[in-house]
Amino acid sequence: MLVFIGAVLALTVLLLAVPVNLVYALRKDDVWRGRVIVYWMFGLMRVRLRPGRRKAARPSKRRKRRALIVSGARGALRRRRDVHAVLCTRGLLRGLVLLLRDLLRALRPRRLRVELVIGMEDPADTGRLAAVLAPLRVLFGRRTLGKGSNVAIEVTPDFAGPRFQGYSCASVQFVPLRLIALMIGFLFSPPVFRAMRLMMQRSRAPNKAGYQGSDPGL
Repeated sequence: MLVFIGAVLALTVLLLAVPVNLVYALRKDDVWRGRVIVYWMFGLMRVRLRPGRRKAARPSKRRKRRALIVSGARGALRRRRDVHAVLCTRGLLRGLVLLLRDLLRALRPRRLRVELVIGMEDPADTGRLAAVLAPLRVLFGRRTLGKGSNVAIEVTPDFAGPRFQGYSCASVQFVPLRLIALMIGFLFSPPVFRAMRLMMQRSRAPNKAGYQGSDPGL
């Protein structure tokens, strides 16, 4: 039995060590359009995917959404504080940056082109997002990888309001086993455990407060 389990695990590892080639082209304006082709086992297996089209929200729906956001501003503020507290966990932000760096290094783009226009409801959030994405523009704005391969990433912030439009196409090769190892290493790191413990503590805090003030007559 142990021999069989070992053989299955070894076969799984070998299969995950086979490189995967991913080719995609996506466009987002009023609807999503695109196609994705995955090549595995040196081209013996091919999977074609076509993301479903989603229409953009109508203006009336956007107004209703804004009304809901305004009505639930207090809860949104609490959630924003919780997210900020979790991101401020010692070592978590640095671990996320290192994970992103390692994942990008694990990918081997033969061709990558990204053009995005991003805007959020709050211009301050748009500014913070632009500050986070600025290093990507510096690192991958225009970069030649050799043998005709190149990377071009352009992200433009829009402070006028919520907006997400753009185009992307790429041909990328990666080894699944390496990506899985990087994700497991990050998920089982001490900063992630500290962040999970903090999330559990903050999720219990409102329940305790509600219980203490639920019935003053008892």
